[in-house]
Amino acid sequence: MTMICAHTGQPAVYQRSPDDCMICVLAMLTGRSYEEVVAAALAHDAAFPVQGPLSHSILRSVAHGWGFMLLSSIYMLWSSPGIVGVLSPTLPGTGHAVFWDGEKIIDPKPGGAVDRAYVDAHGLEFTQRASDLLPLADHELALAAARTTDEPF
Repeated sequence: MTMICAHTGQPAVYQRSPDDCMICVLAMLTGRSYEEVVAAALAHDAAFPVQGPLSHSILRSVAHGWGFMLLSSIYMLWSSPGIVGVLSPTLPGTGHAVFWDGEKIIDPKPGGAVDRAYVDAHGLEFTQRASDLLPLADHELALAAARTTDEPF
């Protein structure tokens, strides 16, 4: 059975090599194909290794070129899709990227075992569109406006 991404309505994108998880999750976040992500990465850096790994700087540059400003933090707004960096469950001392489609975790590793419980225990970084994080910024602005001038920040 093919897993469908709730964010795009398209089939999930799965790894083709041990190092291309970031290609897959960027494809799912942006609704682009694996091949489009690779082509955009190569246009950004001709030395990009075709099956990854995709660096954070190239990931952000490619996304920006498609109109996505990505922000990373240690907080996730679960109501919106995002890229989740976790400790690899199979390669000690390395990272792995999975995708939160707004409903479920999609592990791009075929047969991958990363689920929400694993993310809660081993999540390192969360990357989402800046526009999806506006509710957090609005909340902070409301809190700041409610503070009195003699309160510590």
